[in-house]
Amino acid sequence: MKRILYLIRQAAYTVYSFCFFLCLAIELTVRGFLMITLCGATDENKLKYHRLLQRRARFVVNHIPGTTFTYDNTVGETFEKPAVIVSNHQSHLDLMAIIMLTPKLIILTKGWVWHNPFYGIVIRYADYFPISDTENMATVVEEKVGKGYSVVIFPEGTRSPDCHIQRFHRGAFYLAEKIGLDIIPVFIKGFGQVLPKTSWHLHPGRMSLEVMPRIRRDVDGQTIGYREMTRKLHGLYVKKNDEEVCSHR
Repeated sequence: MKRILYLIRQAAYTVYSFCFFLCLAIELTVRGFLMITLCGATDENKLKYHRLLQRRARFVVNHIPGTTFTYDNTVGETFEKPAVIVSNHQSHLDLMAIIMLTPKLIILTKGWVWHNPFYGIVIRYADYFPISDTENMATVVEEKVGKGYSVVIFPEGTRSPDCHIQRFHRGAFYLAEKIGLDIIPVFIKGFGQVLPKTSWHLHPGRMSLEVMPRIRRDVDGQTIGYREMTRKLHGLYVKKNDEEVCSHR
């Protein structure tokens, strides 16, 4: 009987969350139309829209039924200086946690996300960019960086089905080298248990996001190449993930 009640409760949470998400997508689409299409796609209006996204993302992450969320920024990162923000990738919910960091974010997404029928318009209003468009990507990113925006990339390229760290692709680190940006590693935990890659069913759990120390490309006068940076960051995430697993045994 307890199992049946648990399944009913979680099914209700899932339906509620999906309806809320759908209403949120509609609201952000309408607000984008009013703020950007009608009032003009100025830098000021774009930033106002990004601040709206940040507020909505913060609300969503902190109000997922049956879950708790912890934000750890003990390193005191302000995100004022543009950087490439990288994160491990566990769930569809990861994006909300990243968006709440700062309004000045440009997220490089997969093509299907950019064209998604539910929130694709929101993605385009926010000037997030499909990573498949490699020809124009560097130009767009440099333009946004010049306006104080940081760039978000998930170097694994896809969600991890079991929350283990997958192979890192080099694109994020090559872009950081090409444009001359620092790297800010962000570590997420618990999102893959709350909404796994293989499920549309919400589960109770604890989620957290930790901002780790900024990594500068120039260390003691020596520049770290993007290949070495890829290996360094992958090792950092594997070690961090293993420590978190061991701490819960």
